[in-house]
Amino acid sequence: METEKLSKKENKTNGDAQLTMVEMGEVNHCSRPSISGENKRSGYLVTLMHFIKGNIGCGMLAMGEAFKYGGLYLTLCILLYVWLISVYNMHVLTTLSKKVQNRLQTKRAPSFGDTVENAFKMSDKWIFRSISNNIRKIVFYNILITQLGLCSVYILFISTSLQKLLLQYSYEINIQTVLLFTMPLIMLCASLRKLRFIAPLSTLANFALITGVITIMYYSCSGPSAENVRYSYAKWSELPTMFGIIMFSFEGIGLVLPLFAEIDDDKKFTSCFGVLNFGMVAVMMLNVPLGMTGYSKWGEDVKSSLTLNLPHDHELTQFVIIMMILGIACSYALQFYPAAVIVYSDLEKTYGPFNHPAIWDYSIRICVCLVTYLAASTVPHLDLFMSLVGSVTCVALTMIFPALSNLAFRTKDKGSFFSTFLDMVTILTAVIGSVTGIYANTTAIYEAFSQNHSNG
Repeated sequence: METEKLSKKENKTNGDAQLTMVEMGEVNHCSRPSISGENKRSGYLVTLMHFIKGNIGCGMLAMGEAFKYGGLYLTLCILLYVWLISVYNMHVLTTLSKKVQNRLQTKRAPSFGDTVENAFKMSDKWIFRSISNNIRKIVFYNILITQLGLCSVYILFISTSLQKLLLQYSYEINIQTVLLFTMPLIMLCASLRKLRFIAPLSTLANFALITGVITIMYYSCSGPSAENVRYSYAKWSELPTMFGIIMFSFEGIGLVLPLFAEIDDDKKFTSCFGVLNFGMVAVMMLNVPLGMTGYSKWGEDVKSSLTLNLPHDHELTQFVIIMMILGIACSYALQFYPAAVIVYSDLEKTYGPFNHPAIWDYSIRICVCLVTYLAASTVPHLDLFMSLVGSVTCVALTMIFPALSNLAFRTKDKGSFFSTFLDMVTILTAVIGSVTGIYANTTAIYEAFSQNHSNG
């Protein structure tokens, strides 16, 4: 009986350690945490490349539609506002992580979930302490839902892009059938269990993304602009969808603490010209021109992904779209990895240890992959899906958890009134954006379903 208890305790400890490894950077392509604590640190440029890469993806390609919903000027103002809040909260996270590390006297900076949990535990307010034992899991499952949402968006991107390509060759196939066609490729990507096998795909994904962005910028800057370009919003009801897409485009906050823990000098990350500030400026320099030129070029005809606006009858763009499909498929493997590890670890803690862990791992991966397919086929609208994910989990991770943690910890540190004001503004923005976004997107999804059903 004692042996069985020790075995269960060891299994739980191993599961927690594995979850921490996921959150601390193992899944985010950083160096693996060394057991001895002597791991090789990353330099400025390497960390910067990882940071920029983690904040660009399908959300960047949807910025044209975000500008369509809010108009050129209003969308730009909201984008800058959300960007400033995101940068502030990223600095809040790194500062809190360092303070928690100093109080706990640990060698390594704590993860996202550990930072939030300990900030709540160290608070003077009972309301924060009362939920401190559960907050880490809440954070972690928000990360899980975000990763699965990203995977579903990637599947939709691949399927819609492939559908448009096939249409050029007179193959008119509905989106559900195309989703089935893409399943073998995605299943193959989901079955990769080791990061060393996924790493080469990361290089291919970067190359494809850069090629696609250059091509889109070339087409959007050439030729006449659209005549129906608006400078403000057309409908109030479309603004929450715009906000959700913007939040989805800032999807890399989960990378901040893992990269902060891996850099060889903290000041290189948080200084005025450090990785965080310079990286977020670079992300904005990609999002803003891509979105504004895309909307200016195609106007009200701009699609949920700018690749769908490219002339599919040109051989160059067909090649670029195929490369983008392969690149996003490779990115699926990267985004799917943490979700699979989280689900496996939780099941192993509850029902393990498993006699054949490899078989269980592959089975769980297939099931989780099918869940992302189910979500993609249930909501076959790329913009609405991105906005819904952005309005729920991205808002929580980027705004709510950092601001609440800062408020909880400040009760101990006696912070300034200005910082408290910023945290309250952040939470208010998050609540309004999340509530209106959930309502607007679920309503739009229901209307889209009703329209599809009435059309046959």
